[in-house]
Amino acid sequence: MIQLGNGILLQMDGRNYRFDPRRVLSGDVCMISHAHSDHLPTSFKQLSAICSPITSDFVALRTKKRIEASADDRVRMLEAGHIAGSRMFFVSGETKVLYTGDFCTREKEQMKAAKPHKCDVLVVEATYGRPEYVFPPHDEVISIAKDWLEDALAAGESAVLFAYPLGKSQELASALRELPLVFHPTIAENNRVLLRHGYKLRCEEYDPERTKAPFVYVTSGYGRDLARVESMRKKGARTAAFSGWALNHGFAKRSKLDEAFPVSDHCGFNELIEFVRMCGPDQVFTTHGFAKELASHIRRTLGTSAQPLIARQRTLDHFC
Repeated sequence: MIQLGNGILLQMDGRNYRFDPRRVLSGDVCMISHAHSDHLPTSFKQLSAICSPITSDFVALRTKKRIEASADDRVRMLEAGHIAGSRMFFVSGETKVLYTGDFCTREKEQMKAAKPHKCDVLVVEATYGRPEYVFPPHDEVISIAKDWLEDALAAGESAVLFAYPLGKSQELASALRELPLVFHPTIAENNRVLLRHGYKLRCEEYDPERTKAPFVYVTSGYGRDLARVESMRKKGARTAAFSGWALNHGFAKRSKLDEAFPVSDHCGFNELIEFVRMCGPDQVFTTHGFAKELASHIRRTLGTSAQPLIARQRTLDHFC
């Protein structure tokens, strides 16, 4: 049985498996797919969970709880391709169940792509689960963005890049490493965590007294950084966002940006459908985002039983 409630609960073979629970409970097999806030636990009855070492480090950084990255003989972790340390979970028992969490099947600068695995039941995210969300080749978009930035720098203009602090910010840090990059302190701290795990990332923080223009500043643009970004904008800095929602008509104009590049750490619609087809499940559960729409498309185009897991969810992030 699969149902919502404190994450996604799988009851099988007399055991409770919880995918991305808000509360890590004693006696349950708890799994944390990655370290974005909408997937992290907020309370711990036990200080252990199945996750990658990178995710364990970010749990400690973000929740101040040092958890042990544990294991279970029926659970296998698989590369999710979403952000550093992200994992899918394959549970083997009387039924083979694959939980994707947030995932991506496109190769990126320092990120391996998620691969399909044959299963009986598939629990799949649906962030971009509508046909209009088809992403162009990742390398092409990054190349266009790099050309845009080089033109700005050659004209003596700085640039402010808006990206999620954990995920696309590290992709930009790697892909744009030859440019004069500086980072919001939170992003620089995330980069330093990943340096300990073998990632090659720049970590220079923006310093208004020492950072020489022109520069490329990577930030989420949220909270207290809004005033800083507005000051940079008034001084002539160009602005751009890296977001899957850039596929929406008028995204850049509505967001008051000079440019918006359609880069996401999630699968696009065609990639979701192909992933489901390759997994060949008997039953699909869709969750998060356009769950109803994706389930309907799976039933109609693949002839596979599919239903959405619907719950009150946070607004999808501007920079997903």
